[in-house]
Amino acid sequence: MIRSTARIFRGFAGTRSIVVSRLIYKRSFSISFVTRMSENWNPNLTTEQLLVLRDKHTERPHTGAYLNNKDTGVYNCANCEAPLYKSETKFDSHCGWPAFYEEVKKGAITYHTDYTMGMKRTEICCANCGGHLGHVFEGEGWKERLGLPVDARHCVNSASLNFKKQ
Repeated sequence: MIRSTARIFRGFAGTRSIVVSRLIYKRSFSISFVTRMSENWNPNLTTEQLLVLRDKHTERPHTGAYLNNKDTGVYNCANCEAPLYKSETKFDSHCGWPAFYEEVKKGAITYHTDYTMGMKRTEICCANCGGHLGHVFEGEGWKERLGLPVDARHCVNSASLNFKKQ
């Protein structure tokens, strides 16, 4: 049981300690499992998508399906299909995750202060379902370097997105 569970979670950033704590404290694991079934999460989500969207994990850098996607279309929330980003706002930041400078429309994304990982960051979530998307970083100089309209980088997990080609 322990080995098979560990294999499922292998490869996701930050999961090792969470897996161990859930295996040691079975009550915590059971509560988490029951919560997953009772919440409104898309039943077609993969394990990786669920870990990112619901549990706020981060996929490994340079592994996301949409990192190098150059097609024209809209990136939607993988859980609820709400539109989040247009492909025209995607840019190559060389950070290992898809980067966008602007949401598809004002209010599509919610912003929350995040103190995990020993620092203060701004978490971004789908405004429709609350699914974790990633983080936004400001003041990195993208406006000057690439001529973007704003100096913000939405660093988004591919696992939290679905792409609809136009």
